[in-house]
Amino acid sequence: MLLSLTKKFLFIANLKTASTSIERVLAPYSELRLTQSQFAKHQTFAEFAERFRWMLSLVNMQDLFIFGVIRDPVDFTLSLYNSHKRDQFKDNPRLYTGEMDFAQFLAQWVPRNADQLKNQYVRFLGSEGRPITNLLISYDKLEAGLEIVAKRIGAPELANLPRTNTSPDGALKRGDLTPAQIDWIEQRFRRDRDFIARQADRLIEY
Repeated sequence: MLLSLTKKFLFIANLKTASTSIERVLAPYSELRLTQSQFAKHQTFAEFAERFRWMLSLVNMQDLFIFGVIRDPVDFTLSLYNSHKRDQFKDNPRLYTGEMDFAQFLAQWVPRNADQLKNQYVRFLGSEGRPITNLLISYDKLEAGLEIVAKRIGAPELANLPRTNTSPDGALKRGDLTPAQIDWIEQRFRRDRDFIARQADRLIEY
């Protein structure tokens, strides 16, 4: 989560959507930087607006360019599974997925970490339940979306975004999943799917 009062933008950080890379580029422009998970990096906009009401009062909300990135539900779920195979999670059995297959991931990991595998769209709603982003970029159109943001806020570095936190070698892919597993994901994230269809990749002025 990044807030710039000078360049007038708010970046809402979602899980597994290049947020770390975006933060590295835009942090120097930001007066408020929440870039670590333990410090509520991935909080929803509604939570952020409540906690930092005093700071948001320093700027006209209509002047803020609010953006974020959302991911296809199947790819989002696979990314969570693959990323937690890294050795850095070996000492945390609650998070480590290196010794479980995808069926075990759904049956064991997901119930233990329900806060991570929840619908993404909630991050991009205001307190009244309405969408608040001027641009919600779908992850598969990240480059094109960030070019729009770069021009809008005057941060050309975004057009050449360095990627970090990529999935490890041998990562599971969509084609490795069974139809039942894909259906499980689609049912869990059906609201995300609807939200993406209605809101993603559209420049909206409020």
